[in-house]
Amino acid sequence: MCLSYDGWGDGLSGALAKASKEKGIEIIETFPKNRSLGIFYQTMTSFLGFKPNEDEYKVMGLAPYGKPNIDLSFFCKATNTGNILDMSYFSQRFFGKDPNPSQYEPMYSSKLVDKIGKPRTNDSKLTDHYKNLAASTQLTLEQCAVSNVKHLYNITKNQNLCLAGGVALNCSANGIISKLPFVKHLFVQPSSTDRGLALGCALFSAFNQNEQIKPIKHVFYGPKIDNKEIESSIKLTGFKTRHLDNPAKEAAQILAKKKILGWFQGKSEFGPRALGHRSILADPGYPDMKDLINSKVKFREEFRPFAPSVLEEKYKSIFDLNEPSPYMTVACNVKDEWRTKIPATVHINNTARVQTVNKKIDPLYHSLIKSLENLNGRPVVLNTSFNIRGQPIVETPLEAISTFAGTGIDYLIMGNYLLVK
Repeated sequence: MCLSYDGWGDGLSGALAKASKEKGIEIIETFPKNRSLGIFYQTMTSFLGFKPNEDEYKVMGLAPYGKPNIDLSFFCKATNTGNILDMSYFSQRFFGKDPNPSQYEPMYSSKLVDKIGKPRTNDSKLTDHYKNLAASTQLTLEQCAVSNVKHLYNITKNQNLCLAGGVALNCSANGIISKLPFVKHLFVQPSSTDRGLALGCALFSAFNQNEQIKPIKHVFYGPKIDNKEIESSIKLTGFKTRHLDNPAKEAAQILAKKKILGWFQGKSEFGPRALGHRSILADPGYPDMKDLINSKVKFREEFRPFAPSVLEEKYKSIFDLNEPSPYMTVACNVKDEWRTKIPATVHINNTARVQTVNKKIDPLYHSLIKSLENLNGRPVVLNTSFNIRGQPIVETPLEAISTFAGTGIDYLIMGNYLLVK
């Protein structure tokens, strides 16, 4: 089963398909704009004072702090064949070609304001009403996503599911979908937004030219920075450095001392998640570590959670996951006995957005987590993207050093070099 859903493009907002080795991908049904779950979630993101088409993950992170007690079915509602959307609650200026609206204009119409009250302005207080609205938005999305998947299953009777499109990055909804009794395996395209079009174009061209296409085993497709470039970048900054024979072991020793570490290794990640190559790391065993990183390093909203990276061979004993999740695309429950052991990576609703780390695919990052487990008994590290709020993930050594210098990160390891303040 294949489901792609997002905002819209070419007048469409999604598609259902079935795929097989024999027939390739067969489109079953496409969705017009007025079924767009992306439009619904973007509109509510705008109403909640965040930037639409950018900050949807903030709404997802805020949702567990509220109660889903606001009925939004007048705007978006699940049906037996997917969902329906009332577009009159969406600003009509975004449909017209003249004038062209700014991305900072509200996406909601005055009709939505009349229905659910005053919209939140950016950075104003998040009252219980807005938290409840976020929770209601997330629940509505989950109900509609599930109904679309059920509809697809009723047509195909297949048990393997592939998801793509911006909505497919809602890891909380993916967690619900992964637990449906008829979903045996779930794969989420790790760069599901428009930024993933490059991958789709490459695969489409390769397919048309009869090239052999193999499943992706990782997303480390960015530029690789060698030690020579790292050395020259360090010389420009004047930082004190030390050469490391075993950076993974040294990193674990730093983390075990409750220090925050910048970790810059190998090729950078393709997609929106830092997966252990351009990451900020910490020991998740400290209850105050989340607040420490938010205040010293990320300078971001306190309600946003941090993710755990776990050794693939150990994930089943800690997380309620059906299968490995290497791209951090599924949220799941943390098992009771582990919630107090890794508190900095457990969200308020006792879930976590997990990355499983395979020894063969990423031996260095796996070695770091294993070394940390040898020190503290926990095969888990807190992993967040190497950037501050409003900035992209660092790509070059100089960007890494700049972020290191301008934040409360305690140490930075790039390649085989340790930088100390």
